[in-house]
Amino acid sequence: MRKTGNRRERGAKTTIVRRQIKKNHAGHHGGAWKVAFADFTLAMMALFMTLWIVNSVSKSERESIIAALHGQSIFNGGGLSPLNKISPSHPPKPATVAVPEETEKKARDVNEKTALLKKKSATELGELATSINTIARDAHMEANLEMEIVPQGLRVLIKDDQNRNMFERGSAQIMPFFKTLLVELAPVFDSLDNKIIITGHTDAMAYKNNIYNNWNLSGDRALSARRVLEEAGMPEDKVMQVSAMADQMLLDSKNPQSAGNRRIEIMVLTKSASDTLYQYFGQHGDKVVQPLVQKLDKQQVLSQRTR
Repeated sequence: MRKTGNRRERGAKTTIVRRQIKKNHAGHHGGAWKVAFADFTLAMMALFMTLWIVNSVSKSERESIIAALHGQSIFNGGGLSPLNKISPSHPPKPATVAVPEETEKKARDVNEKTALLKKKSATELGELATSINTIARDAHMEANLEMEIVPQGLRVLIKDDQNRNMFERGSAQIMPFFKTLLVELAPVFDSLDNKIIITGHTDAMAYKNNIYNNWNLSGDRALSARRVLEEAGMPEDKVMQVSAMADQMLLDSKNPQSAGNRRIEIMVLTKSASDTLYQYFGQHGDKVVQPLVQKLDKQQVLSQRTR
């Protein structure tokens, strides 16, 4: 018996089915075009904003904006930024150590300048002494006048002699010849930038009155001399000090009651001498004792810390 079933199986054809997937052509681009379009839109918006600002603001406002973009302050008409004022843009210069040669050179320059200044001051004081001597000679008062150049300035001594007194005995009433001399000297002192000190001196003869003594007399005589100088045209601020010495500084100590001890001294101060005196008393009301107290307080605090 033939097996017809196997023959059919051998003669049958096999059918193969192929499935082809079509890919979308637009998938290769993705979303990159969206990013590019967004950048383009942002750039155009920035351009239009800039054009609008340029057309809408004034010239001064544009300058302020430019100054702000350059780091400058837009307040009070420009200038540096407050940050630049607080923190300098350039680093601090390194500290330099002076070599011995430079130190010696600087010291030499200072000494030369000091010597030149002293020479100039001495020359000016010498010219002043010559002018005063000429005035005294014309007034026939050479015997009543002495002058001396000292480190503090020019010392002018106007004193009594055996023939003439500058003041009435025991009084501050000035005599006419002495008043004439002071009137002649006032323009000379006025022409100088230097300050002057007027000091009164007496002899050692004691007063019978205990209330009014040589201290009062010497002070009143110095004030009388100042008053005459100011009435003759010398500014009152030219006088730096008026003082009384009584009989404490006798010229003729061997003869305490000598006429030469009764005198008025006018000291024409150098600039350094007047500065020293200002520093001692305190110029324009400056306190002198207060810095010393502060220094003592600091020393006390330091001593307490070290204990």
